[in-house]
Amino acid sequence: MSAAPRTPRPGSGHVPLVEHLVARALLTGGLVGVGLILLGGGIYAGQGGFHHHVLQLSRPPAGSPPGVFLSVRQVLDGLRRRPIDPLAVTALGLVALMATPILAAALAIPGFLHARDYRYAAIALFVLSLLVVSLTVAGGIH
Repeated sequence: MSAAPRTPRPGSGHVPLVEHLVARALLTGGLVGVGLILLGGGIYAGQGGFHHHVLQLSRPPAGSPPGVFLSVRQVLDGLRRRPIDPLAVTALGLVALMATPILAAALAIPGFLHARDYRYAAIALFVLSLLVVSLTVAGGIH
């Protein structure tokens, strides 16, 4: 009878620690993002939303909240308003979901370098650069 191979515990070696760190970052970022989206939807419903058409395809007058957030700056402006803009909370959840893989790749690079696993560090750096370039080209950073 042979024993089943043991999976290394997180923290028992450098690479499993990196995997554990990246997995935690992805899980936490996903839960925070989804939680903010649900919170924004709850605030929206609590403020009497879901009774009228939300999306306006024209530019709102200066000083009024947008129907669609086009930049992180607009999201932050919506979060500063009182009462808080529930669509801004929802948009912040989407930003958190988009930032999660960027954070995970950024956390993986030093971990792989510390483990002297240069191939995976280079792959993580390549993935991080692709994510940042695609976000920048898409106009997500203003």
